[in-house]
Amino acid sequence: MTVGVLPGDLAIAMDEQGKNTGSLTLSTAYNVVPIWLKIAHDSLKQSKLASTAISERWSEDPSNQKQLLMGELAPSIQVYVACGIALDGLYETLRPYAKISLQEIEAWKRNKTSRAKQIAEFFRRTHKIKNDIFDNFCACIDQIIKYRDKAVHPSLKLENSCSRPDVDVAVDWKFSAYRFSNAERCFTNTVNIVAYLYENKSVSAEVNTSLSNIIEALEELKVVQRNA
Repeated sequence: MTVGVLPGDLAIAMDEQGKNTGSLTLSTAYNVVPIWLKIAHDSLKQSKLASTAISERWSEDPSNQKQLLMGELAPSIQVYVACGIALDGLYETLRPYAKISLQEIEAWKRNKTSRAKQIAEFFRRTHKIKNDIFDNFCACIDQIIKYRDKAVHPSLKLENSCSRPDVDVAVDWKFSAYRFSNAERCFTNTVNIVAYLYENKSVSAEVNTSLSNIIEALEELKVVQRNA
């Protein structure tokens, strides 16, 4: 949490008797990136349990199939949504230090630069990221944001049904995309991005402090564990 005083929230005056009076209003900014990663972490556990249930209890009964697939779908969607919001939150955390000009932002709008590339570019501006790693960041973030957006802006457009390796029936694409193996990859990639930015220090002390605070919070929440 950052604590500070906004302009106008500190007032010092003198009353008619010559006594000093004053008022102070503190303002805070609580970083919720670790909370969203905690939500993703806990949802992934539920997705794994549901995936195990599919492998152990799958049968020819359509009602059983529906129940098992629904049990995996909900927590897997939550993983994507939580990870996508965490990346957005990290973007906002580092934004003041990325040195992106208004002209560049306007160019992004004109060129319809994807959200994933914008997020990755902010990370590159605060850290020295090699091209191959940057490309990997872009690819990972693109998939996370893509399926986060599909989850929070759902469509009933008809699309071809899909197969998945662990069941013998065709399913709606959502049951194929939002399954445990994909949710696990989403969560792992998100945490790895945060860890990379933490371990490969920025030239900005403020950025390093913010990332250190996020990692410490994730440790407290038992989402990650640093090596001794």
